[in-house]
Amino acid sequence: MRRWLALQAAGLALAALAIWLLARSGLDFRISALAYSSAAHGFPLKDAWLFAVLGHSALKYFAVGVWCALLVVAAAAPRWRRPALHAWLGIALAAFAVAGLRELSAHSCPWDLAQFGGTAQWFPVFGEVPAAHASTGFALFALYFALRDLQPRLARWALAAAWVLGLTAAAVQVARGAHFASHALWTAWIAWALNVGLYALIRRLKPPG
Repeated sequence: MRRWLALQAAGLALAALAIWLLARSGLDFRISALAYSSAAHGFPLKDAWLFAVLGHSALKYFAVGVWCALLVVAAAAPRWRRPALHAWLGIALAAFAVAGLRELSAHSCPWDLAQFGGTAQWFPVFGEVPAAHASTGFALFALYFALRDLQPRLARWALAAAWVLGLTAAAVQVARGAHFASHALWTAWIAWALNVGLYALIRRLKPPG
């Protein structure tokens, strides 16, 4: 377990450095510029139904549905109670942490910035903040950790699904001008780091046998 935690810590440190360099390189702005229309003085996909409703609202409600369904599983299936509660707690921890950090961090979304038709100026004080919507997918990393010891194969499917949903949510918001790419990557980083810590704590507190 110690070796695994050391590898996780090293991987998280390298990932944090890579995300920080991505933001400082200006790639964030170049990616967002691909979705911006100078002729329209904004992001054409901002209010598009496929992105604003299906990609944003529906995906958010789906994630909330999964979170609530875990409580039903915990109540109805004793064999799955522990992993269901573990996943429920991990999702809540990641989602609320990202939302809280976003609220506490001064920032501007791309669609607010003067470079993209808004009026706000970009500033790099704690320059990267997490993207709250991306947490609807990345918070589901908790399912992987909850199933990791009980059902390794199912855990890998859950991990793949979390990445797909998280990256989809991130791409939708970048295309709409709501987030920079690095914001979504910080969300994934936070969700993974918190769930690593929760998994290690639960393993430590788990009774033997």
